Amino acid sequence: MLMKNIRYLLFLLTAFCVIAAPAAERRIVSLSPALTELVCLLGHGNELVGRSSACDFPEEVKRLPIAGDFADPDVERVLELSPTLVLSNDFINPGVAVNFERRGIRVLMMQCRTVAEYRNCVGELGKLLNAEDAARAETARIDRELEKIPEKRRIRLLWVIWDSPLMVAGRGSLPDDVIRLAGAENVAGKVPQAYFKCSFDWLLENPPDAIVWTASPQGWNKHRFWKKLAAVRDGRIISELDPDLLQRPGPRIFDGISELRKALEQLP
Repeated sequence: MLMKNIRYLLFLLTAFCVIAAPAAERRIVSLSPALTELVCLLGHGNELVGRSSACDFPEEVKRLPIAGDFADPDVERVLELSPTLVLSNDFINPGVAVNFERRGIRVLMMQCRTVAEYRNCVGELGKLLNAEDAARAETARIDRELEKIPEKRRIRLLWVIWDSPLMVAGRGSLPDDVIRLAGAENVAGKVPQAYFKCSFDWLLENPPDAIVWTASPQGWNKHRFWKKLAAVRDGRIISELDPDLLQRPGPRIFDGISELRKALEQLP
């Protein structure tokens, strides 16, 4: 009777191990800061074995080995980490993705460029990681935040991504989303390019009321043109906000939107 009970216990233990093995053996390399944050939010940060050089939140991921840059893996380093899953944006070289998949490594390329796409990523990654409950909670939070959009203020914002050459955010970009959700209007919102090189003449024809500056620090002091804009002369420049909150379509994006709303209220 004792031997029979022991055999039964061993059977149960073996069955449990077989069922639990897939999650226990999952090894993830994430090449996207937003997706790295989402993996952790969904409760699977312990399955991360590698990250991109841009992945730096939450704090504990900084201890992970760097396996490349944003959407640009170091193939040899990734293979050394023996992942079962590589997460990246769709910018990753398709040939590299095929190389990984031939070696039995699943590659999930998720477009995560706007708030809507982030919401989709939550659901998709939640299913993949068997974290549906956490994903539903995050999706519900996103929907609640989207209901908080304030009435549109009569303020036209220009979002400067880069200042040499001058690059600003247009329609379909994440900053375009953030501006709208903060209750303002993107002065370049009708330009059918997410990010586009902007001429000084275009800016003079479409002067903004204020500027969100996430380019080089104090870059508006490096070219005399900027003084031609009233927004610069009057000090209506928002440049002190954390760019990671504003430009990562991940769990903290609504923190960035909240900070931008506060900054808009404090403009002179």
